Amino acid sequence: MPTHATIIKKRTAAHRHGFLILKAAVFICVALCSTVFAQQKSAPSRKLPSAEKVVDNYLKAIGGKKRAVAIRDATYEFTTQVGNQSYGAAKLKLLAPASLRFEMNFANGEMISGANPRSAWVRGLDGKVRTLTGPEAAAAKLEAGLNAAHLVDFKKANVLARVIWLNEAPGGPAYVVEFSARSGGRLRYMFSPTTKLLVGIEDEARHTFTQFEDYRAEGGILEPHVLRMNLAGAGELKLTLVRVTYNSGLSSNIFDPPRPDEAMDVAALLREVSRNQDEVEKRFQEYSFLRKETNREIDSKGLVKKETVKVFEVFPLPNRRPILKLVSENGVPLSADRAVKEDKRVQEEFLKAEREKEKDAQRAAEQRAERERQRAAKSQRGEDDDPEISMFFRNCEFISPRRERFQDRETIVFDFRAKPGFKPTTRQENLISKLVGVVWIDPLDKQVIRLEARLAEGFKMAGGLLVSLRPGAALVWEQTRLKEGIWMPRFAQINLSVKVLLFGGGDINQLVEWSDYKHFASNVHDYKLDAPRAGNEPVKKP
Repeated sequence: MPTHATIIKKRTAAHRHGFLILKAAVFICVALCSTVFAQQKSAPSRKLPSAEKVVDNYLKAIGGKKRAVAIRDATYEFTTQVGNQSYGAAKLKLLAPASLRFEMNFANGEMISGANPRSAWVRGLDGKVRTLTGPEAAAAKLEAGLNAAHLVDFKKANVLARVIWLNEAPGGPAYVVEFSARSGGRLRYMFSPTTKLLVGIEDEARHTFTQFEDYRAEGGILEPHVLRMNLAGAGELKLTLVRVTYNSGLSSNIFDPPRPDEAMDVAALLREVSRNQDEVEKRFQEYSFLRKETNREIDSKGLVKKETVKVFEVFPLPNRRPILKLVSENGVPLSADRAVKEDKRVQEEFLKAEREKEKDAQRAAEQRAERERQRAAKSQRGEDDDPEISMFFRNCEFISPRRERFQDRETIVFDFRAKPGFKPTTRQENLISKLVGVVWIDPLDKQVIRLEARLAEGFKMAGGLLVSLRPGAALVWEQTRLKEGIWMPRFAQINLSVKVLLFGGGDINQLVEWSDYKHFASNVHDYKLDAPRAGNEPVKKP
């Protein structure tokens, strides 16, 4: 029953990309600053076992894989102490495959944290909910998945693992197994080579370390009855197990973020966001910007084998794909000769766009007219103007819409998932049925500020013959508000394992960052005079 304390810390293409993905796809704990366990690496005197072997030995030691798999949910009740003084009570709830809720009661109130396949969140003593992001959220969700499943079949959940060393832990030597998710979560679990039991968990993202002691049988499975967490400057927090209950039928709803008293119409808000995109796209074509692409190759153990970084200047064009100019690779500016060739290529693309702009405008006008005809026909038939977003509304539920402060702005945040009992009949609906995530929306500007979406299950096309995506495939997309009031992409992170046509495919780990937005009139003259420059690159004379 592993758990530990969590620190609470406070469009290159069209601008529509993030919302189109939404359409198409259509813990706690205590506010503490724990002392991170000091890593003293010792050279192993023998070959390290595989992570799978260490976990298998752990499962055998606690009572066997079959007994661990049989635990679908569990509730652990603790008393807590700091030094010799009673500190209150705590309760941990786990639900397979990947949900966790931790509650701590104090004299002045209650603090709660939770994690599920969609989101991770905390509620402080002030009653305010904060949805976690970044490494903090990734670690919380990874921990929930590992602990709720008692580490069983972690590879099927697309979790990577490796033994990194034999370490001297407070209770003696320990194998350190590093678990990682392709989305970025990373945790280190420590196992005794002699007892095979879990003796500690280290979380660098949340700066916590927890020891597990005094294993005793509970319902035929060994559970640690003492958990110790170091509290910086405040002694040691000790949790003593009082009672554990298995398979009581916990509802998945208790792992959702707390619902506010205020009622919110999320569907109406999303329709306004969708309608708002056309105007935003027009403004988007007024700006040039820098785009940084970071691609990483990750091996089966979660290690980065290779990383490439490219920076482009991006120039938008009306009715045409934007023009990209390569500026640097892996932090090194292009050589003088290569830079001259790249500049010449870009100018030729601008000249071609100038020659073909009437043809591009005519084609765009025809496409707009066709869209209008289709919209009118759907309206006459009583169908929704936007079938993709309509499908999303029809087949998904929006969970715990709440108000939070994000990027110094008031936002509305909600989780989403397929409705219970939803039975997909099309390929698009099949994808939606497997998607979960969380969305942050600016209610004043009607813009998506941040979107997180991931596959809770694998997705296959033609039974996997064409495309197969493994569970955990994820996207994070975020926007920023410029001083002019327009919203622009800030970054997008994509992580997935894909197989194409049975043979090809691989892992994709890409981060795209947009910056240095500048007004741009999309013609050759403006390119020569006003193109944005990267770093200290000298300005070229026209």
